[in-house]
Amino acid sequence: MKVACVIRELHPRKVFRIARARRRAVHNVFLRLESDGCVGYGEAAPNAFYNETAELVTAKLAAAASFLGGLKIRSLADIERAWAALWPLLSPSRAAQCAVDLALWDWLAKREQIAASQLLWNQAPTSVTSFATIGLSSSEELVEKIDELCGFPRIKLKSDAAADLGAIRYLRAHSSAMLSVDANGAWSDSTRLPALAAELAALRVEFIEQPLPPGEEAQLPPFQGGPFWMADESCVTEADVERVAASYQGFNIKLVKCGGITPARRMLIRGQELGLKTMVGCMLESSALIAAGALLAQKTEYADLDGAWLLSDDPFRGWDFERGILSPLPEYGLGATPHGALFD
Repeated sequence: MKVACVIRELHPRKVFRIARARRRAVHNVFLRLESDGCVGYGEAAPNAFYNETAELVTAKLAAAASFLGGLKIRSLADIERAWAALWPLLSPSRAAQCAVDLALWDWLAKREQIAASQLLWNQAPTSVTSFATIGLSSSEELVEKIDELCGFPRIKLKSDAAADLGAIRYLRAHSSAMLSVDANGAWSDSTRLPALAAELAALRVEFIEQPLPPGEEAQLPPFQGGPFWMADESCVTEADVERVAASYQGFNIKLVKCGGITPARRMLIRGQELGLKTMVGCMLESSALIAAGALLAQKTEYADLDGAWLLSDDPFRGWDFERGILSPLPEYGLGATPHGALFD
């Protein structure tokens, strides 16, 4: 296989920039694999929380280029073997492993002239209902963002250590959408959780994502109805699924955290076996990674796949995002193709 990769700076749309961090750009890595006249595309969205950078990802991909050049992929079993064999070369970068895995799934589905969901689930892809996320915002920004999300079926609201529920009260007063709250591990006082959960239950919140920091799962109070606990930072790879099942009622799968579609499918299946709710999530990502996430979302209860919709400069054309509904394009592979000469 011929290998090419590039780092691309991506920018969030102004209205959805994170108010307090003022994050204005991310640096994602895009991978192109070509063989037998077919091209597969992958993406990594490295996150500093997991000690990942675009430079680390590209260095790891360069180290694996010779191995990738000799790959022969003819089946899903070949992708599974390649995923395992590549880890010694790509470690510790799950983001790099994700980029390769996506490109292999995309390439194989295109070679077979089918949608990747037919490889993954033996079925054609269908539309997915996604949460749209509102980050930490000033009062003025919150009003503007809620106006933009009018009529969306599912909305997630970020929270911080203050655990001030004023924003979620305002949102509920102006929206009948399914709501969730994501604390990103910021609610460090576990004694407050029962009261917070009771108030959020009265506001008809579906679930509370990662209320406590990772590693503090044992401090979560038992689930007693109302919004359930959804793990995110506490459930990074497939090795974490069994552990979080003791405290959480669900978990969020992110492809760049676990290493791609291949392990994500295993996480999803194991979570269902354990009776857990599952969600597929995203970072700020192009339509390439979102298309891959939408394949997992064919079988999860929830999806949070607004990452490309939040961008002002998506370098890929992919699944259509219309008022919270992701719809597939009639294409082979993942269903995403680059705009212009991304790899020139």
